[in-house]
Formats: sequence, C-alpha cells, structure tokens
Amino acid sequence: MTSTAMRPAVTTGPRTGYLTAAMLDVVLLVLVNVSPGWRGVPFLTGAAEDVVVWVDAGLALGVVVNLVHVLFLRRRLVLLGDVLTTAAALVSLTVVRAVFPFRFDDAQIPWTVITRTTLTIVVVAVSIALLVQLVKLLHALVAPEVDA
Repeated sequence: MTSTAMRPAVTTGPRTGYLTAAMLDVVLLVLVNVSPGWRGVPFLTGAAEDVVVWVDAGLALGVVVNLVHVLFLRRRLVLLGDVLTTAAALVSLTVVRAVFPFRFDDAQIPWTVITRTTLTIVVVAVSIALLVQLVKLLHALVAPEVDA
C-alpha cells in the first residue's frame, strides 16, 4: 500500500533547528564583517566599531553552542547553552546601549528617543530571560537526570 496514511510522519527534529540557527549566525557574521558590512549602514557611526566585537563574539558563541547541540542533544547542555548565549546577547545589548553608535538625520521622527527606549526595554526583557534560564539550569542541575 502506498497510502500516505500508512507512512510515518517525517519530522525534522530539534537538531535541524540548531543547525539552521548556526548557519544563520554564520550568515550574520558575514553580513556584519565582510565589506561593506556594518560600515555600509548609513545610520551607524564609527563608534559601532566598539560594538561589533561584542556582537561578533555573541554570534560566534551562538555558532559553537548550536553546533554542540547538533552533536550532543542533552537537556542540561541545552540549558547551559541558553544561559551562555543569552548572557552574550545581554552584554552586546548593554554595550550597544552604552556606546549608542547611531546617528539619525530625520528630525521629524525622534529616532534617538525611540531607539534608546527600545534598547532599554530589550535589555530588561533579556535580563529577565537570563534569570529564568539560570533558574531552569539550576533546577536541572539539582533535579534527577532524565536524559543524561
């Protein structure tokens, strides 16, 4: 019988998602660093150079963490990876907020206020996410091991 009802469903699984995330991080690294890269973005100032290293570090960490998850899909390892990548994102966002490498020429729209406010909200949200992930990781470390 060749009925589709008789065939098992094909699922991609979480490893495909981690591999896709790693590839996306590599694409972002290339877009940020290969000419013209971040220098081609008209509203970024030269101060962005002080931020790019932190963004690159976070993206590179994301590549490594996601590739580790492709190879070793373990709950505690995934939780640790979540904590590490979220912490890296928080560092990058904090540096972006502190350096503020933006210049907006449109005086009619308060882009500076909008951008600073948005960055502050995102920093708070990522900080909360990091706390939640730390609690989940600590819980997993003290809870009985389920999936080795």
